[in-house]
Amino acid sequence: MTDDDRITRNSPAWQRYRAARTAAHHATDASDLAELLDMLGLTAIEGRVPPVEAPEPRPPHRPTPLEDDSAERLNTLLREALPSAHRRAV
Repeated sequence: MTDDDRITRNSPAWQRYRAARTAAHHATDASDLAELLDMLGLTAIEGRVPPVEAPEPRPPHRPTPLEDDSAERLNTLLREALPSAHRRAV
């Protein structure tokens, strides 16, 4: 999802929601509201429920760099845990 597709307070979905709410506020009755919404190219449902905002994107996971002796320590742990698997054939 790009930043342009996210639902924010300035997104087109929010703008349409606010426009429908403003039309409803200024309408004198239901038929007046229907006419205003039609002129604006909006529907009543757009003013009923505010758009759901997308959560902020999380930064990508970056693995922690290994220390210089990490491979040797892992090898030692594996030798201790599985001694028979690390024996060399003689």
